Amino acid sequence: MTYAEAVARLLALRGGEHAGMRPGLERIETLLEALGNPERRYTLVQVAGTNGKGSVAAMLAAILKADGRRVGLYTSPHLVSFRERIRVDGEAIAEDAVADGFDAIAALVARLDATMFEASTALALDHFAREAVDVAVLEVGLGGRLDATTVGTPAVTALARIDLDHQEVLGETLAAIAAEKAAIIRSGVAVSAAQAPEAAEVLIARAAAVGVPLLMEGRELSVRVRERGLAAQTIDCAGPGWRLEGLRLPLLGVYQPSNALVALAAARALGVGDGAAREGLARARWPGRFEVLRAAERVVVLDGAHNPAGAAALAASLAEWFGDTPLTLVFGALRDKDARGMLAALAPRARRLILTASSSPRAARPEALRHVVPHGVAVELADSVPEALALAAREPRTPILCVAGSLSLLGDVLRVTAGDKPCPTEKAADSIDSLI
Repeated sequence: MTYAEAVARLLALRGGEHAGMRPGLERIETLLEALGNPERRYTLVQVAGTNGKGSVAAMLAAILKADGRRVGLYTSPHLVSFRERIRVDGEAIAEDAVADGFDAIAALVARLDATMFEASTALALDHFAREAVDVAVLEVGLGGRLDATTVGTPAVTALARIDLDHQEVLGETLAAIAAEKAAIIRSGVAVSAAQAPEAAEVLIARAAAVGVPLLMEGRELSVRVRERGLAAQTIDCAGPGWRLEGLRLPLLGVYQPSNALVALAAARALGVGDGAAREGLARARWPGRFEVLRAAERVVVLDGAHNPAGAAALAASLAEWFGDTPLTLVFGALRDKDARGMLAALAPRARRLILTASSSPRAARPEALRHVVPHGVAVELADSVPEALALAAREPRTPILCVAGSLSLLGDVLRVTAGDKPCPTEKAADSIDSLI
């Protein structure tokens, strides 16, 4: 089986590239048992949340690597290449390892009718065992209670900010969604970003019920921003028995200091010292999350904001870093997302608004998105991402181009310049001149 065949077969499984949730953990447990329970051969860390869990996972992996650990990182979805989902010490899984790994479980996957996400998770956990990692950092795909990453006995569970998203699966209220995500708290130590009161109440109750210590921003944990610039933020973080000042945080966005605090608290719970924490955080990258790149005479901002809370955070970040500088927004969203809520936050900030559709089969058509744009905002339509970028390059050009609305949209943008090459997590590009 070739790499291309393996990926095609994986993406053709139930749920496809954007896997939905199927109740129960029986299939992933059966897959892992057939593989000899690879999840028992290294330390586990599980990261959940609505927005920010990928950033937390990437920062934690970079910190653990700086501490001399061999680190597996499993995230989803990918931006450009499937290989981005499975990394060891920052390096994307090799094509041959994907092909061989899926070939080993393909028959059982078919017999179990496993989802794409379940098969990918089993492949990742087995790969980490084969690569003899010391610790595996697993980003939850959806929710937590019934997610395929909820396996084994984690030493640390971490929760980024919890907001409304995937209500059709996780529940209509913030408390219901928090309950699904809080279920990952089951062993070791739990750390959490600051939460809305109704979500915090659920996390506190869950931790108490299972006897797991919970460290939460605003209680035991704190972060303060000293300075913000286009190269990095400078922050101070503290927790029980530790304090780190003047930390360099290369991830921009008003929401990243909180994510960094969660990653640092998780690292401290795993025994990481001050020097490695400082060094690893300074090296961390997470593409497509308020990623600021320079292109010719303008600045390009890529942000995978895909729900109203993420869009509001993007709008706040744009205001914080760029003030009232004129901006062109290229926006596309998936059909099952709250595009109206996202555009309510972002459209008023844009001098030009270009609606488009990513290559995802779930992408909303720009004509449909037009109906949810706030009244009075001028709109331009483009059938594809290349067409949208070409339109944005024409007059009247603005000093800032922001692309947002879905990660699949960002993937299409990055493929214009990088093809199928995996996005880096430790050294981000600083220029994308070819986009314009």
